[in-house]
Amino acid sequence: MYIVRMKRVTASDARRDWFRLLDEVAAGEKVVIERRGKRIVLSCEDSDAAGSAIPDYGAAIQATDADHADQWSWSWSEDELTPVEKQGR
Repeated sequence: MYIVRMKRVTASDARRDWFRLLDEVAAGEKVVIERRGKRIVLSCEDSDAAGSAIPDYGAAIQATDADHADQWSWSWSEDELTPVEKQGR
């Protein structure tokens, strides 16, 4: 049989003691916050499960020379607007 003891608090108590609750969760305690009949469980995630690797978003970003995106810039002037764009002004 597997029994897990969890500390139960109301949402109002959690708001008042938020930082203390976070310290308890970081120390391994499981905390249940009850609000309007719903239960929210706070528990500390294992650092191995969280993963420490930085995700690779290369496939999601389709841009030429994306490694230099911090150096990109552009300039524009009203003279470059098409007649349709000028009508709205």
